[in-house]
Amino acid sequence: MSHPTLPPMDADRFEATRERARGILESYAVPELRLAPRFLAQPAHLTTPATVWKYVEGACTRSAASLVMLDLEDSIPRGDEGALRVGRENVVRAFNELDWGTRLRFFRPRGLALDPGLEDLEVVISGAGARIEGIVLPKVESADEVRLVDEVLTEIELRNRIEPGSIRIEVLIESALAVEEAFSIARSSRRLVGLVFGAYDYWSSLGMLGVAYRRDHALVDYARARIVAAAATIGVPAIAEMTFEFPTRDKSEADRAAALEACRLDALHARDTGFRGKWVGIPAQTAIALEVFALADEVVLRAIDEARAFLAAERAGRGATMIAGRMADRATDRLNRVALRTAYVMGRLDPAIAAELGIA
Repeated sequence: MSHPTLPPMDADRFEATRERARGILESYAVPELRLAPRFLAQPAHLTTPATVWKYVEGACTRSAASLVMLDLEDSIPRGDEGALRVGRENVVRAFNELDWGTRLRFFRPRGLALDPGLEDLEVVISGAGARIEGIVLPKVESADEVRLVDEVLTEIELRNRIEPGSIRIEVLIESALAVEEAFSIARSSRRLVGLVFGAYDYWSSLGMLGVAYRRDHALVDYARARIVAAAATIGVPAIAEMTFEFPTRDKSEADRAAALEACRLDALHARDTGFRGKWVGIPAQTAIALEVFALADEVVLRAIDEARAFLAAERAGRGATMIAGRMADRATDRLNRVALRTAYVMGRLDPAIAAELGIA
């Protein structure tokens, strides 16, 4: 049986196609930021008003939170220069004097709308310097806003002899416009270490009439999906919103229990939609977030077994294989490696196993 003769390969055309393909890939490929280990695990973000020193001290030195944010935005009445001065002084004092332990050291400035000159950044960073690990930037509407803040941070760092890029940014996504801009916001700065969902501000931006907020409303889950996906494109965690039902002393025991249950349900829903942590306001909420967003031992053990099985399949010349009766391919392996990389940076994966699986 004769076979048709194939025309000779056109080497120039193949090379030209490769060059075009490389250009296309580079145009939309955003390299993961490869965060330092301490930024990968952020299960509980504790916010505390900067104006009350006893709250500041307790949050920074005694809380179980993974990140503490000292707040100069919502805790400062608009136009109250006295409260702003006290808040700034407390933030600087906290960074300079308190032992934060392993907690991430962040503060929230007032943001561009309330502080267009970004004076909060100048005052606090000049006073506390390299002790600051990052800021939570509120009410962001566009990538241009983040780029402006990035540039200003670089100027302040250089003036204060701080390594440029050292102060990181977590962006609060809090409006319908910000949700639509989430992907460009995520790509706006190499300083980003997280995207945080401000669900109630987002809800208010929708202009809903006669419809109460609920965690599983389609528009809220739409926003969640975009934030989680945008964070995933650059390899940073997405952090869920705060629960505003608090177990205050004026409530009955049943109502206090219901408030904490609401927090738990919020956390579970956020976890199941891809978030890696939650914004909290009190120790009881912190404990719930730490529990819900913990990386379970069985998840790590299963990821180890499946990663080993997939490596063995590849060595045997198979691109896809069956593991425990289910088809597994590179997508399966990527999912397992997310869990393994997280476990490794949390000190929960044996270094020898990490080296064996190419995680370290």
